[in-house]
Amino acid sequence: MDRNAFEKLRDLRGKTIDGDIIMKRNPSRRPLVAATVPIQNSEGADARLHIEWNEETNCKTLNVFVPGTGPICRLEVDSRKHGEIGRSHKHSLLTPDCPSENLKRQVTDRADLTGKDLPAIFAAFCTMAYIHHNGSIKIPEGGGGSYDQ
Repeated sequence: MDRNAFEKLRDLRGKTIDGDIIMKRNPSRRPLVAATVPIQNSEGADARLHIEWNEETNCKTLNVFVPGTGPICRLEVDSRKHGEIGRSHKHSLLTPDCPSENLKRQVTDRADLTGKDLPAIFAAFCTMAYIHHNGSIKIPEGGGGSYDQ
């Protein structure tokens, strides 16, 4: 995927995530709570959203990936610093090599999301990506509640 294809998918209106998102704990990946859901779109692109919340560090990550290509966009909030960029930032695909390089080339600051809970970050991400969520996001007890859109 190149930058033009990424921008076309990113800017495509009418994308949806249908149904409730149930965040689950996986004992082998403690302290992460996670879910992966498909992003429906009129282009028929197989795009999926993987959401993680680290219960110990309070890091929240929303990662859009395309099977066979890899990650194309990632929002990290209250994560580790990336050089001059703070702990809350967004990674985007810039070149076709970016998915295999973990999206290291295009990183922008998102300090405006620092300290927000996962439901607020999910809502902001959906707004940024033109995604309508037809359901709620359910987070296990202690994870900041649930969010209904």
